[in-house]
Amino acid sequence: MHLIDKTAKETFNRIAKEKNLLPIKVTSHYLKLVKEEYEALGHYRGPLYKVVYPTKERLELRIKNEVPDFVEDRTNMPSGLENILIHKYSQRALFLITDRCAGHCMYCFRQDVLSDSQGRPLPEIEQRLDRVLAYLKKHPEIKEIILSGGDPLNIPFLNLEQTFERIIKETSVTNIRIHTRNIVFAPKVLSEKICKLLAEYRVRIYLHIVHPYELEDEVGMAIERMRAHGVRMYGQFPILRGINDHKAVLARLLDDLDNLNIQVINLFIPDPISYSASFRLPMQRLLDLMDNLYWSTSSWVNGVRLVLDTPIGKVRREDIVDWDKEKAIITFQREGKNVIYHDFPQELDEASDEKTLLWKDQ
Repeated sequence: MHLIDKTAKETFNRIAKEKNLLPIKVTSHYLKLVKEEYEALGHYRGPLYKVVYPTKERLELRIKNEVPDFVEDRTNMPSGLENILIHKYSQRALFLITDRCAGHCMYCFRQDVLSDSQGRPLPEIEQRLDRVLAYLKKHPEIKEIILSGGDPLNIPFLNLEQTFERIIKETSVTNIRIHTRNIVFAPKVLSEKICKLLAEYRVRIYLHIVHPYELEDEVGMAIERMRAHGVRMYGQFPILRGINDHKAVLARLLDDLDNLNIQVINLFIPDPISYSASFRLPMQRLLDLMDNLYWSTSSWVNGVRLVLDTPIGKVRREDIVDWDKEKAIITFQREGKNVIYHDFPQELDEASDEKTLLWKDQ
């Protein structure tokens, strides 16, 4: 058998071109993990395989009310900074410093924006930085800037250093944050040089790690390098059907991250975007998972928030003001604003098997 389902790959490549989806892109490092998983399981239903390769379910499962961009990023992009800056919160902005990732995640929730920017090349990074700095100078209320993308650790070292230096020297920003999946796609990118730079500018780094088996030796060494330099590390990740939708997986991942001095802040409810149905769970199962986690693990493991990112900002279960279970419509309210969330149908949900998700432990 082939490592990748050829039929699914051919179908996905055609759909990706038609629907402007991100193409398959897997680093050599992550490919080794997928190969090990495939050799152990002998099928295409493993969690790491589903992270980077399309499955039949992902291609075929569709539900009503899927949208290209649920959080409506574009409505929060200032004029002249389209696909470059998102300013949703008054004191915080997100700088899409690059549209490139080392690898592509099948569940990517910024797929629409990234595909659009890759189809229309962005200005050179220096020009993008100049525009963002000009905007930040006009908005001194912004105290925190998040570097995202794409993956900010994909850009050259000198560009990253210049970005940190100019933001701190030329604007009112006091906190810089980086979000990255390179930790699991290309851990060697987090070299001594990069770790020293992150420490020098007191950059907070958010590591997006979705499964405990992504935490292999090279990743551990990269995390240890950051820890040795005193880099402040945090984590957040979505709960994904077929990848980590089991209490045992979540508890194991949260505990492993805690042992590495990584403070996990948020667990995300997957956005109801196009071609995401294979990764989604019904709200009730998500809440049950969290309750099970809360009552059966230690406080340093379960002290995380379950959140949904929306056009009005992040919302939590306590922000639910109405839940029509017959119509599968949930209304969240934040600061007097409502957002409608169309729940994933329970009849289409199939909880993942612990033996498949944690195949190494069997």
